Amino acid sequence: MEAHPQFDRHVRFLESQALPFATGWVEAMLEAMREPADVLPASVDRRQLRVLLGMVEPLRMHIGECLAGHLLQGFRGAEARALGRGTKATLSGFDIDELTLVVESQAEKDIEISRVVQLADLKLEWELRELQGLAATMLPGVPWGEDPTACGPAVFARAVSQTVYEQTLEPEQQSVWMRVAAPTLVTQLRPLLAALTQQLQAAGLQSPRYRTILAPNSSAVLKAGTSAAAPAEAALAAIPPEQLQALLRSLPLLQRGLAAGGPRPALPTLPRSDGEAEFRLEGLDVAPAPEVANVSHVLLGRLFERLLADPQLAPALRGSIAQLEAPVRELAARDAGVLSSEQHPAWALINKIAGHSGSLPAHDAERNEAFQRFVDPLVARLSQGGPGQPEAYAQALDEVQTFIDDERQQQIDRARPAMDALGQLEAERRLLPLLRDQVETQLGKAREVSPTVQTFLRGPWIEVLAKVMATEGAESPEAQALVGTVDELLASLQRPGTPAERADLRRRLPSLIGRVQQGMALIDLPQQHRHRVLAELMQTHRRQLAEQADPPAPVPAATVPAPEPEPSPETEPSPLDDWHAHDTHVGTLPTVPMGLDGGDPANDWLDALRPGQRCKLHLQGVWATASLAWVSDNGAFFVFTSNLAGGMHSMTRRALKRLRSEGLATDVAEVSPVQRALGGLLQELTAPMPLN
Repeated sequence: MEAHPQFDRHVRFLESQALPFATGWVEAMLEAMREPADVLPASVDRRQLRVLLGMVEPLRMHIGECLAGHLLQGFRGAEARALGRGTKATLSGFDIDELTLVVESQAEKDIEISRVVQLADLKLEWELRELQGLAATMLPGVPWGEDPTACGPAVFARAVSQTVYEQTLEPEQQSVWMRVAAPTLVTQLRPLLAALTQQLQAAGLQSPRYRTILAPNSSAVLKAGTSAAAPAEAALAAIPPEQLQALLRSLPLLQRGLAAGGPRPALPTLPRSDGEAEFRLEGLDVAPAPEVANVSHVLLGRLFERLLADPQLAPALRGSIAQLEAPVRELAARDAGVLSSEQHPAWALINKIAGHSGSLPAHDAERNEAFQRFVDPLVARLSQGGPGQPEAYAQALDEVQTFIDDERQQQIDRARPAMDALGQLEAERRLLPLLRDQVETQLGKAREVSPTVQTFLRGPWIEVLAKVMATEGAESPEAQALVGTVDELLASLQRPGTPAERADLRRRLPSLIGRVQQGMALIDLPQQHRHRVLAELMQTHRRQLAEQADPPAPVPAATVPAPEPEPSPETEPSPLDDWHAHDTHVGTLPTVPMGLDGGDPANDWLDALRPGQRCKLHLQGVWATASLAWVSDNGAFFVFTSNLAGGMHSMTRRALKRLRSEGLATDVAEVSPVQRALGGLLQELTAPMPLN
């Protein structure tokens, strides 16, 4: 789509405002931290706020530049998508080329972003609506679901989140910072939105008047390649009013749509002269006129027009749906179920084809083309086989569902190695805090441990332990040996007290150092770090194994005190044997208590999820429609497919539960394409008819 000259100027103005806006937000944020009573909710921890202020204030220029850079990226990405030149927004945690795990920490980021977006939508409702109305006149052909303003609240919220989480802070401090960001961002956005609106109005753009919007007419799409059909209004006016009323009464499919759409619209009335009784559908018991079949033929054509005009229908599938009109009309003449139930196989087939095409990532040309190649011969078979039976459409529906299931399984199989790796990564992350506490306890018992060795044990070695436990199991011999290595290594750094202990240390050192090197290789520790740690260990061991100086000359026996008995191994174990003690056994590591939350509604919802079920997930300010593709055997991981970048997304149970608890994960309540077309058609049929 070609860019409107005013839209290009609009985006360039946005880019020019990125740095001033970022600088102003930083100053407003710092002021809110200094005087929180007037801006922030009482739930914000004031003590943490003072600490955060001291860490952030010296970095104000750096933070402003970071936010400006992220805002520029957000504006340009939104511009490309509004013009149809880019894919859906690539969200943090949703990468295009790999399956990325959405863990609880990522869910927390998404929740904070969603809070910012929701607050902005609430506080700036009218400003946003006015700006969006003006922007829509610049880009009337903006892709479905994209923001023509290129500067919606989600763009600012994501930029702020990226800026906050780039700084080296504790997770609690980052969370407090995001709470501060929400009200200050809304305050800064208000004058910017007003300036943007004023600029567009000065350029001559006018906001559209708000009215009930019907689905657009698409007779040109339906009749592509042939002469243009008569306007929809003329086709409807050609139907005698009494036939239209009888038809409405005889079509349960349309009648149910009236009730499903909310308040029941007024039924069509006939023109009448002065003093003539009003004629309405209620109480009309006459049989439908013989021409009802012709009227239903016309209305089915109108219904297909609306189907093809649906902006959510993939353009590549419009031709296939249009080819189904003729066979469905023929089927309706023989099968009354076509006009009495939306669950009829013919309508279910159309919904399935349109729904799946809409769920495919727009940038994934291979999957879109594969589905098109499958649908084309299936539709051709239905349209060329003469008057069909409902069974033919039911069989076609089964074939489409089989294709979707096979495609989903192929995606899962291709992503299986990544999913296994993600599962192991999540298990490692859960073990890290437990193992860190254990290593700290072991270091607290040791003496004279160099900073290099302490850093190694607190960092890389904890990663080694977590990786082995997640892979082999906590009670495996490999895990047991590596956990015991910590105590054995710390004991080897202490000076042996007797020649026997020195000899025992020399005997154990090769095996000990071998296990250390094995762990380093397991996590691919860089060579320079390996050399630094091993050199430190070698120097310490040489020093501790050196022979002690000759003892002083003996003194007279009368002054020699009685020697104290040496402790026996049974009464006081040597430091090298301490690693066998129970406090370093893997089975005694602290565990996370598991609550009895069987009555938790979020858990109940998660347990009820089944592959193929569609959900709505609110991630980083964007509602995404996703289909559950796979659940792990233990229910710890969920894999969804969607039309977002990447197509497949893995989420941990805890992350999905957090989103559900915050109202950011819910069941899909979308209407089907046939329901949307029926809704628009019913609005036309029930509108007051003009008098000639």
